[in-house]
Amino acid sequence: MDRIGLIRAGALAPAIAFLRGRQAVEKLLVQVGLPAWAIGDPERLIPTSVLARLLAHAARAERLETLGILAGQAAGIETLGTYGRLIRRSRTLGDALDTSIRDHPTFSSNGRMWLVRRGDDVALCHAFTARYDREWEQTSHYVLMLMLSIVRLAAGPTWRPPEVSFQTGEAPAVRAVDALSTARVAFGQPATAIVFPKALLHEPLKPPMPGIEISRETIEAWRASAPRTTFTESVGQVVEMLSWEGYPDIVVTADILGMSVRTLQRHLAAVGLTHESLVGRARFATAASLLEETDTKILDIALDLGYSDHAHFTRAFHRWAGCSPQEFRRRCAERRSRSTPADT
Repeated sequence: MDRIGLIRAGALAPAIAFLRGRQAVEKLLVQVGLPAWAIGDPERLIPTSVLARLLAHAARAERLETLGILAGQAAGIETLGTYGRLIRRSRTLGDALDTSIRDHPTFSSNGRMWLVRRGDDVALCHAFTARYDREWEQTSHYVLMLMLSIVRLAAGPTWRPPEVSFQTGEAPAVRAVDALSTARVAFGQPATAIVFPKALLHEPLKPPMPGIEISRETIEAWRASAPRTTFTESVGQVVEMLSWEGYPDIVVTADILGMSVRTLQRHLAAVGLTHESLVGRARFATAASLLEETDTKILDIALDLGYSDHAHFTRAFHRWAGCSPQEFRRRCAERRSRSTPADT
C-alpha cells in the first residue's frame, strides 16, 4: 500500500482559529478522529486526510461552500510553525517561494509545490499526490489561499491574482470571492495554481513579526523529523504521535487514518508487522528521546507512556535497548560530555 500522506499539525492552526467562532471545534476533532491535544504542537505529524475531513465536515455543517477559501484567507503564514517561520524570514518573494518549495516535503508528504515560468508571468503550483476526491475540495481551496498569502507578503494585502486554477470541480461560489473577483478561474485542472507577474519575485517581503528567528539546531531537527516515504514508516509516525498521550488503541489509530481496524491490520500483516509492534517502537523512541534530552523522572516517563509502574517500563525498555533506562541516560550523558570541548 502507498504511504499515508502526513502534514504538520500547524497546517490546522489557521483553520481551527477560523472555526472556533463558528462551531464547536472539539466536536469536529472527534468526528475526524483527531485528539484535541494533538494540535497543541504545530510540528506534530498527522494524516493530511484529517485536514481534508475536518474542512469538509465544517463546510457541510455551516452550509458554506467557500469555507476553505475563507479559512485560508484569514491565515497568517507564521502560524504554520517552523515551515511558516522559515518562509517569513525570507528577504524577497523569490526567496520565500524557493523556501516554500524546498521545505514542502518536510511540511507535508501529500503534495508537491513548484514554479512554472511563462513569459512575464509565473505560476505557483501545488498538487496533491495521494488519494484525491470530492472530500478534498475545501482543502484545495484552503491551500490556494495560503499560497496567495505568501504572494501578498510582497504584492500587498489587497492584491488579486489575474488567474487561478483548482484541482477541484466547478464551485460557482468560489468565483464570487472578493480575493478572486478579477481572476480567470479554471476548475478540474492537474494542479491548484496562482499566477502573478514575474517582477514580483524580486520584491521584498513586508517586515515579519518579532520573534521570527529560529535556530539552526531547531531547523535541523525539524528536517530530520520529515514525513517518511513508506506505508509502514508513515503509519509508525502516526502511532508515535499518538503515543505521546499513553498507549494508542488500534481503534484510535485506524480512526485517525480514516480506515477500518481490519484494513489497517491487513496492510500491516502484509509487511510482517502488527499494531502492537509499531506501538512498541514508538514508545521506545519517545522514551529514549525523553531520557536523553530531559531530566524527567523515569517514573513520570513510564506513566506518560501508559505503563502502570516503574518496573514494567524498565523491563520493556531493557528488551528494546539492552540496558535499563537509568543506564541509557548515563551513557547519553557520557557521550555528551566527551563531545563537548573542554574549557581552556
